[in-house]
Amino acid sequence: MAESKLDVIMIIEILGKPPEYLKKALSELIDKLSKESGVSLINKKIAEPKEVDKENGICSSFAEIEVAVTDISTLMVLIFNYMPSHVEITNPEFLTMRNCDVNMFFNELARRLHQYDEIAKITIMQRNILSKQLQDAQKSLQENKEAKPKKEKKVSKKKAKK
Repeated sequence: MAESKLDVIMIIEILGKPPEYLKKALSELIDKLSKESGVSLINKKIAEPKEVDKENGICSSFAEIEVAVTDISTLMVLIFNYMPSHVEITNPEFLTMRNCDVNMFFNELARRLHQYDEIAKITIMQRNILSKQLQDAQKSLQENKEAKPKKEKKVSKKKAKK
């Protein structure tokens, strides 16, 4: 690639509980990201977790990470592997890309989208199968209830004489 380095700011969000775990998980994720080939960590800020679901105690946090990457291909790998919610290239102002790098990016994007589409379709199919099985089980239970004759209460002789 023509450019030797890209300065990038990324925001990575995380959801879970307990709050202490979120900070630890983000810290470990940043450490892992910084060890990727062609990546240098410049700065990191981890936000304090905030409760987003009081009923279940679920919290949310995020990290703002500033990195220098060797090229656009390395940035593409980071985006696909770490799925940041925001990416901003702060330097250089202008980028020159070879068409093979653009092709690689769009082919990988298309591959990932097809993979996620397949997962979504499988999940929908499994949900529909489970829903059908649940309906069949409910119907079977209802039929069993209706098929059983109701037992009549026996009246004791003492109560019958009164």
